[in-house]
Amino acid sequence: MRRIGRLLLPRRPLQRKCCETEVEVADCNVDVIREAIDCMRAQGVDVVCGRWLIDGSPNVVLFALNSSYWRLDSWKKEFWEATHIGSPPHDSETNDAILFGFLVTWFIGEVRSRMYGDARCVAHFHEWMAGVAAILLRVRHIDVATVFTTHATLLGRYLCAGSADFYNNLPYFNCDVEAGNRQIYHRYCVERAAAQSAHVFTTVSQITADEAEHLLKRRPGRTIWEKGQ
Repeated sequence: MRRIGRLLLPRRPLQRKCCETEVEVADCNVDVIREAIDCMRAQGVDVVCGRWLIDGSPNVVLFALNSSYWRLDSWKKEFWEATHIGSPPHDSETNDAILFGFLVTWFIGEVRSRMYGDARCVAHFHEWMAGVAAILLRVRHIDVATVFTTHATLLGRYLCAGSADFYNNLPYFNCDVEAGNRQIYHRYCVERAAAQSAHVFTTVSQITADEAEHLLKRRPGRTIWEKGQ
C-alpha cells in the first residue's frame, strides 16, 4: 500500500492575518492533493496549503468559508434531502459546519478520484462541527474509510451545564426532547448521524463511551487517549 502522506484540515475559518503567522504557506508536493486544490481554486474556493507552525509541522489545507458562502443555501438543501437534518438560517456555527463539511467532502472526493492502484484513504473527524463531512462521504459512497471521534458529546455538555445529575440519569434521558428544549436538536442530529455513519467510532475515555452509547445510540468501538489526557 502506497503512503501519500498525512494531512490536517483544521475546523476553523481561514483568516488571512492569522494564517501569515501560523502557517508556512507552500505548494503541496503530492500530485493528487495539489491537483485537487487547483481544481477547487478554479471553481472559486479560496484554499491555502502549507505547514502548520506547531510541533511536528504537519501539512495543512485551509478553506476560506466565505469564498463559498454563496453555495450555502443549495448545500443546506442537499443536506436536508440526503439526511432530513435541517438547520436554522441564523445559526452561524451550524452554517459554518455545513460549509466546511461540503468543502472537505469535495476536496477528499477530488483527491480520491486521482488515487490509483492499491492506495487507500482514511479521513478522521473530531466533534460534531466536523461531522457533516463524515456523513456526506457515506451518503455519496466515496471510497474512503471514515473515523469519527467525540471527546464529549454536545448534548452531554449541555446536560452537565444544567445540573441534571448527568451520570446517574444517563440511561433515562429522552435525547430528542432534551436537545429540542435546548434548541440544539439540529446539531445533536449531526453528531448522532456522524457517529452512526462513520466506519469507526471512537472516544477518549470509558466514561465518554458510556455517554456516547446512551446519547448517540452507538457504542464506540475503540477508546483512544491523546497526549495530555
